[in-house]
This record gives sequence, structure tokens and C-alpha cells, in this order.
Amino acid sequence: MKKIAIRLGVLVLCYLLFVPISIPMHREVQGVEIQLGDPSVCTPVTIGLDGTYRWSLFAADTFTGTIRFSGYPLTEELPLAKGTNLPTLRFEQGSDLLEYGEWMKAESFGWILVKGCMSSIVVQVMEKTEGSKGGNWSTADGRCIVAPASAREEALAVLRRFEGNERLPPYEYWIEE
Repeated sequence: MKKIAIRLGVLVLCYLLFVPISIPMHREVQGVEIQLGDPSVCTPVTIGLDGTYRWSLFAADTFTGTIRFSGYPLTEELPLAKGTNLPTLRFEQGSDLLEYGEWMKAESFGWILVKGCMSSIVVQVMEKTEGSKGGNWSTADGRCIVAPASAREEALAVLRRFEGNERLPPYEYWIEE
């Protein structure tokens, strides 16, 4: 009996280590949009998450579904772009590019960075540029959607949790101390 329990325990451990755990997400998160160069900008934003988050111990986490941002028709009208046999988002180092519309014809909305199965979210909103499907983000006066937060101070506290991530530029030089 003891050998069976040990074998079963090893089997369960192997399963948890190598098979992603699927977490259904159907919720709304309250956040704010702030602008780096203008402390007076703090606009409420509702983030709608509908899909499945797959947590993996040894590989990048993924999210299949859609993410909507109130006040942004692009994200409310079009689905996240999805390539053939690829998850919608693949969080290499916790971040990925948000693109909406048909794959290979999608428009870039911004970079998303997540922690803890989307318990904290930061999106660098790209400014549209003429004649392109994407845009730019400025480290001097770029806009960020940050959740969960209801005020600029809360948003800055969430941003501090992401300091040191090599995918996103350092925030420490513009976060007020």
C-alpha cells in the first residue's frame, strides 16, 4: 500500500510539473490609465478578461481568449490576434504584445506585463503612427493602463512590483518617491 501511495504521489508531482494548469477567467478588473509625464492624468479603465490562463512551471504561461479595455473600441470590437495553432498570448518573461484583429493584419495596442495569473496587469498603450499597424510608446510621456488600481498612487505601487523586468523599460526614473 505504501509503494502505491509513493508511485501515485510521484505521478501527481510529474503531472503538476509538466502539464500546464488551466485557470478559467471571466472577470472584470478595475484599473487606471496614467501618463508618465503628466501626474494629473488618471482615468478609470475596466479590463475585461474572458478566456483561459494556462500556468506552467517550466514553460511560458499562456492566455487564450480576449482582453477588453473600456474606452478603446479596437479592443472591444476585435478579438486578440491568434496565429495558427498558437495561444493568443504567450507570456515570455511575463509579457507579450497585444494585437487585435486578424492574424498578420492585426493592429498593435501595446505591451502587456502580468504577474500572478493576471493578479497585476500593466499595459504600455502604443500611440498610433501614420501608415502603420502599430505605434510607439514613449518612456518620457507614455500612457500605461495599470490594474488593480483606482488612483495614481495605487498604480505607481503596482508599477514598482514590475521594476527590473528586462522586457519593459525601467520605470524607476519617473516614479515619484
